[in-house]
Amino acid sequence: MGRYIIKGGKRLKGEVMVNGSKNAVLPILSASLINGKESVLTNCPDITDVSFTCEILKALGCSVKREGKILTINSCGINNASVPKDMAEKMRSSILFLGVLLGKFGSVSINKPGGCAIGKRPVDIHLDALKALGANIVETDTTIECTAENLLGTDIYLPFASVGATENTMLAAVFAKGQTTIHNAAKEPEIWALQEYMKSIGVTVEGAGTPTIFISGCGKYKDAEVDIISDRIEAGTYLTAAAITKGEIFLKNVSWIYMCKTLEIMSECGCEIKVKKDSIYLKAPKKIKPLNLIRTGVYPNFATDMQPILMSLLTTSSGTSIIIEQMFENRFSHADELNKMGAKVSAQTRVAIIDGVKQLKGAEVNATDLRAGAALILAGLNAKGTTIVNNANFVKRGYDNIEKNLHGLGAEIKFCDGEN
Repeated sequence: MGRYIIKGGKRLKGEVMVNGSKNAVLPILSASLINGKESVLTNCPDITDVSFTCEILKALGCSVKREGKILTINSCGINNASVPKDMAEKMRSSILFLGVLLGKFGSVSINKPGGCAIGKRPVDIHLDALKALGANIVETDTTIECTAENLLGTDIYLPFASVGATENTMLAAVFAKGQTTIHNAAKEPEIWALQEYMKSIGVTVEGAGTPTIFISGCGKYKDAEVDIISDRIEAGTYLTAAAITKGEIFLKNVSWIYMCKTLEIMSECGCEIKVKKDSIYLKAPKKIKPLNLIRTGVYPNFATDMQPILMSLLTTSSGTSIIIEQMFENRFSHADELNKMGAKVSAQTRVAIIDGVKQLKGAEVNATDLRAGAALILAGLNAKGTTIVNNANFVKRGYDNIEKNLHGLGAEIKFCDGEN
């Protein structure tokens, strides 16, 4: 699984070019099956979740070519609607092939997806939405099989503003007769990015960014070229890396408008922040201020993906902070690992109390998921001595060359693929 080795205590300073968004590109890759033509994705991050998704596309009959940050998919050769079992089980976002393959072929078979163990993420909302469009679904403990002679546009009311369910419904609705209206849709910027891709190939879709999305497919699609929006979680990670090391950073190629809650919280921690059109500057205070109460929530509230990263920062604050995790019940696994580094975190299922310490200390710790891994790297940047973060391949699922970027800011960090 690899590991990161970090010698902490270095003040980070410099510039970072933010990569394209993991959470935006994955549904767009699934959507590239719609047009049966070529899709060119620029600013595409080179991360393992993208690589896994590309392997699924190839298994379905697509051709895929990467040249640097440019990914080209041609889906004219797609010839089956069965996602290989081992590929589906590698990542959560494999579920996003459900709607598009159902619509394109009238049937789909997929194993229930894998991914990070951060809590229950049932696919019931996805399946109920597909049923409303006319799908027949047979579900076992491990598999999902959907069939539909014809999908019919309708009003779909999501019980929760689920990002994945919103995306899957959008992808299936393209193939439905008539208009589909999604009520209580997720409002994340990644939903907007999917909409813009779909519009570029000829789909009639409006409303992304609001609670109501309208979709009507079309019979004739075209080639597309889209630029993947910047990754707001990656950007937040690098801002926090500067903050936890009392440093300063200038981020380029970043859509700060999607990061307002994160920037607000960083400012409350005492950081000096300046934004321009596509950039963010942050200078850390001498001492991080504690935060009375932070709650995660759906966009535009504080993102659950940023919660472990913020916790690392708050372990070094000058007082006591409280985080309430409202999205996933198992998203405090990093707390015990931070405590191995001298942090003082008391975490229950949904509530964590963090008492700040002067400095963390190096230790050997284990990443349990993608964002927990990033949080432990940040803790290692602050810590006195050497920190080893095991299971580091979790981090490579969502960060393109994090060690290279941190090294460029002055960190002593290296990735070891194996025991040495």
